[in-house]
Amino acid sequence: MRRFIITVLVATVLHAVACIIAPPFEFGHNRTECFFFALGGGLMAFPIMFAVVLLPLRAGLRRFMPHRTQRTHAIAAALVLWSLATAWVVAHVLSGIPSLPFQHGYLCHWIFWSIFSFAVAISFFWPFGASNRNVSYDRAAS
Repeated sequence: MRRFIITVLVATVLHAVACIIAPPFEFGHNRTECFFFALGGGLMAFPIMFAVVLLPLRAGLRRFMPHRTQRTHAIAAALVLWSLATAWVVAHVLSGIPSLPFQHGYLCHWIFWSIFSFAVAISFFWPFGASNRNVSYDRAAS
């Protein structure tokens, strides 16, 4: 549960900072308004989105890759999330739907969602604090 909350906070802050860098202005009329609306919207939307996407992805990785390390699961999850983001952007580009003025184009969307998917995969799946080193080897060296 702690990892899920950290992932929601990382995603929310990343989304809010991205709205400062390239403000879409559908949230507000200046960068500060965009930041706070993106922060509030992220805190409400990302838990639902991650519960629908990340929890089944983790269950699937554990089911289909049971004897792999958590780092392997993190890399596979990052690739799955990145491919979902790429497929979403490519589908919109190939459909011929023009991007709206506040969207900054599909290239910006793809760059943001690529960074976003890797950040979410790292914060949710990467084994922080777990060491793969041999403890007896470390004791013998000191």
